[in-house]
Amino acid sequence: MGLPILSVPEENACGCVDRAAESRECICSTTGLVQIMGRKYAVRLLFLIGERGQMRFGDLQSEIADMSSSTLSIRLSELEGAGLVRRWVFPEIPPRVEYTLTKEGKDMRKSLFALSKFASRK
Repeated sequence: MGLPILSVPEENACGCVDRAAESRECICSTTGLVQIMGRKYAVRLLFLIGERGQMRFGDLQSEIADMSSSTLSIRLSELEGAGLVRRWVFPEIPPRVEYTLTKEGKDMRKSLFALSKFASRK
């Protein structure tokens, strides 16, 4: 599966059979995204960083106290790899690292609000 997580494959490029019935569009590109966003703390991190605009590792760790630092590091790396989070490293002593949402991350956050609204309907 050599496709980037947020890419839309060309027609039949992925060789998939997962096509939406009504439009016949390939839906394989959502698989990697759902895997990442379905991981524990991923959505929470996306909302937290988006709410604050930018956050440092230690601040994120303080906000989500039940998450270990290794899990936080892994989730941030996954979100960065998916193009949803940008990691800024400042050449200071001690090193300072801040995380912000990319445009795609902001778009994903808006989409998650819409999903949340859909899920809470009566």
